[in-house]
Amino acid sequence: MNNSKTITVMMGEKEMTFSVSLDDWNRCVNALQPDNKIAPMHNFLINVSANDETKELVKQAYNDALTSDIFGAVIKEFKPDVEITVKKYKTGPGKLSRTD
Repeated sequence: MNNSKTITVMMGEKEMTFSVSLDDWNRCVNALQPDNKIAPMHNFLINVSANDETKELVKQAYNDALTSDIFGAVIKEFKPDVEITVKKYKTGPGKLSRTD
């Protein structure tokens, strides 16, 4: 089952609507590379745009260097707000013994 979540964000006075699924999100994360982040973010936003007006606004955001801002707003709304912590242990990891 691949349910999409409809997300609407504002860029100034202009409304942008996106339809995001877990598959869309996973494809975007898999495309991110250390030296290539904006293009996958832009492609994600274009692919999940709910209408042509939103696609045009995404293109404008790209030209105005706002892609990561719009991407961040969409993803913040898409992902659940969950607190994640790492459990700390009193003893550290065991020593590794070296055999030469």
